This record gives sequence, structure tokens and C-alpha cells, in this order.
Amino acid sequence: MPFALRYHYRFPVFTLVKYERGNGIGYGSVTNLSSLGWRISGSLPLEQGEVCALRVRLPTKQWVSVAEGKVRWVHGGECGVETVVIDKTSQARLNDYIQARLKAL
Repeated sequence: MPFALRYHYRFPVFTLVKYERGNGIGYGSVTNLSSLGWRISGSLPLEQGEVCALRVRLPTKQWVSVAEGKVRWVHGGECGVETVVIDKTSQARLNDYIQARLKAL
């Protein structure tokens, strides 16, 4: 996997995710998140370039829905999903969670 520079904070987490690709539904976990993307692993294999939808339960017990995410990389059972389309409420919840994590640093 090539090294990629990132210009935003990424946070380690362990939280639940439900994701869908076509007619398939997968369940798994998020182990890393940022305002722009997610590192997930789960029961439904994804391939680089695929589009999926995510429903993530943040550690604050709030749900975040990503209507469209693009799989940017796959390594073993993990993959990186870039957030492409997210509703305003979910974006606000995600931003609030990230801001709280930043203040805690």
C-alpha cells in the first residue's frame, strides 16, 4: 500500500458499522475515522473502486449515515472508504465527535 499524506486528523476507534454494496449487506467495525473517510473491516468483502453506503454507530451512541462512500484501498480484510455523500445531520454529528476528540488531545 503506498504512503499517502493526509491533511486532516484521523482517530483510532472501535465501533460498529453496517454497510451495503449492491444487494449485499455487511456488518463489521470501524477502526479509524476522519471527516473524510473510514477504515473498516467486516463480513462483506469490498473491492477498490466500489461504491457502498455506511451506517456507523459513533462511540457517543449516535448514528452517522454515509449515502455514498468509495473504496480507495483494500488490504487483507480491511479497506479505506472515502466519504463522498453524507447528509447534513450525519456530517454535523461526525464533526462534533471529531471536535470533541481534538479538544481532548
